Amino acid sequence: MKSDAYQLIKATQRMPSPKGVALEILRLTDSDDTTVEALGVVIESDPALSSQLLKIVNSPLSGMSRKVGSISRATVLLGFNTVASLALSLSVVTDNRESTCEGFDYDQFWSESLAQAVAGRHLAKLTKLFSPDETFTCGLLSQIGRLAFASAYPDRYSQALRVVGEDRNELNEFETELFGISHDALAAEMMNDWRLPELFSESVRGQQNPDAAGFEPDSRPYKFAKLLHLSGAIAEVLVSLTVEPDKLSSITNEAFHLGIRPDQLQEAFDLIREEWRDAGRIFRIPTREVPTLGEIHSRCTKRRSDLAEAG
Repeated sequence: MKSDAYQLIKATQRMPSPKGVALEILRLTDSDDTTVEALGVVIESDPALSSQLLKIVNSPLSGMSRKVGSISRATVLLGFNTVASLALSLSVVTDNRESTCEGFDYDQFWSESLAQAVAGRHLAKLTKLFSPDETFTCGLLSQIGRLAFASAYPDRYSQALRVVGEDRNELNEFETELFGISHDALAAEMMNDWRLPELFSESVRGQQNPDAAGFEPDSRPYKFAKLLHLSGAIAEVLVSLTVEPDKLSSITNEAFHLGIRPDQLQEAFDLIREEWRDAGRIFRIPTREVPTLGEIHSRCTKRRSDLAEAG
């Protein structure tokens, strides 16, 4: 059941939404009679989308051991849902590259979303709890509610950003006061509308604070929300020019509770930063060079020491 707040926002007809080929992909995924060949024909009808998708499939992001030359073959090897979700994600990114909302940094938004997608994929591989490819898709779209507000209500959302900045906890609360729904809840309802897996929408709704979201202990949505929260924290480190020591400690603790040791986290982070840059070239999303996690730790320690001496 869609909320009244979501229906009002959707009625503006300015929300980011799948168009053209992406809409047809949604129709196919909603049908029990759809074949791999039918999905391939639809995706290949958009040469740009098809080319980008094959670049992803043939990149380290997919983990494929051999090159794939067709969408149909990629669908057989990766699975129908994985390819459909990746194609949908690419379409949403491509069709939503402009914003009229003052103060909403479009490049920064997609850069951080892509960082979360890549981080989520690696965490899924490490924990072996979820499909890495589906986690990538969910991570890429997990903050889509923020873009929806910026698109549907550019002036009012610009005001919200001026008041609370980019802090996601405060932003969720202020959005609920202003629009009757938070960006996490809005993203969840959008995912439901797009017929993405229910696990996505359930987890995204509670991703900012999984422990207070009412999940059943040890349930899949709870674990997925925890993974999304951790991947989001890693993404913030990747896009931030400065990192607080407390942020790194929190990430290490969260990773440990998901069964990821500090040495595994450091190795994963260093892979994530490289794949984020590779993915940025495929998606045409700006990224930046990031030090290794060890270097970031060293810089934080030195800054803390310098502050202590200055004080």
